[in-house]
Amino acid sequence: MRTGEVFALTWNDIDFKNRIIKINKTVYSKLKDENGRWYLGTTKTEGSCRELYICDTLYKLLYNYKNQQKVFMKKYKSTYKKYSLEPIKNKYGKIVEYKITEAKRKNKNNIEMIFTRKDGTYVGTDVIKYPFKIIHNELGIRNCRFLI
Repeated sequence: MRTGEVFALTWNDIDFKNRIIKINKTVYSKLKDENGRWYLGTTKTEGSCRELYICDTLYKLLYNYKNQQKVFMKKYKSTYKKYSLEPIKNKYGKIVEYKITEAKRKNKNNIEMIFTRKDGTYVGTDVIKYPFKIIHNELGIRNCRFLI
């Protein structure tokens, strides 16, 4: 999986019963405004939409992580951050991407992002940038990329 595909995952993309991850979108950053900077768009190519089977180790990790998020939701209560998707249309009225915005209340566009901090804050791809900066600059390893 590409970095943007991993960090675009929501809990709806994980099918625990059949042990499948559905990959159908990517996340990217644009200029920040009062509603954030993260957007969801289509995968790099049509062929990039795919399903991956979850091994036992990843299954346990995801299952436990989801339960840990539930614990944090209870702990932070109303201050736990929730998100929704705001459709962005082109000049012809076609939806071309979605902006991830903090939800003020529950609605049909709400999403449950997987990669969040304890208080629910969505991390985007930023959490992976620093380790790779170290790998590339301090360790001098240039041919190192994030792929799952």
